[in-house]
Amino acid sequence: MKAMETYSELMPEVTKLILDNGHQQIPCIDDSTWIWESKENLGVAASWNFLIGKAIVNDFKHFLILNDDVILQKDEGQIRQILAKGSPEHFYLCRPFYNWSSFILNRSIYEKVGPFDEGFKKAYFEDNDYMYRMRLAGVPIKYVDELNPDVYLNSQTLEKDPTLSGYVQNREYFLKKWGGLPESETFKTPFNK
Repeated sequence: MKAMETYSELMPEVTKLILDNGHQQIPCIDDSTWIWESKENLGVAASWNFLIGKAIVNDFKHFLILNDDVILQKDEGQIRQILAKGSPEHFYLCRPFYNWSSFILNRSIYEKVGPFDEGFKKAYFEDNDYMYRMRLAGVPIKYVDELNPDVYLNSQTLEKDPTLSGYVQNREYFLKKWGGLPESETFKTPFNK
């Protein structure tokens, strides 16, 4: 709720898309917020694809994606300034300490690289996979300190439900798909085909 209130205040005119995977009964606090509730937790990759699909249908060009356990203290003007630091070909990512808790993906990159691989179930390695696929596609990655969020809950999802971790199976899937762990991939095509 704290994040919702912050974004409603900082970005009242920006459309905010939320997929409630955890039956949190998130209240809609402004007219610019759209909320969907899934019957079961779709996992990270499928959730991102779902929300990006909704954004594409509505002809959005940029997707600012934020974890639910962080708050990015930026308004719409500040987000536009971040985008002005690069080009539509750039992928914008917060510093590595925060992993993929805050990033901006342009529609053109999503169309070039493709959707997140839903073979990565639950959570883990879907971001590593996308990063490697972007590198293979020649997408320039721009680390932006202004995207570093305030972490206020420190991902309590797995504390609430440890079955949502897909670490072991996703690690194996990544190894099969790319022939090595992140930063040590050997295949240039998935599954060395």
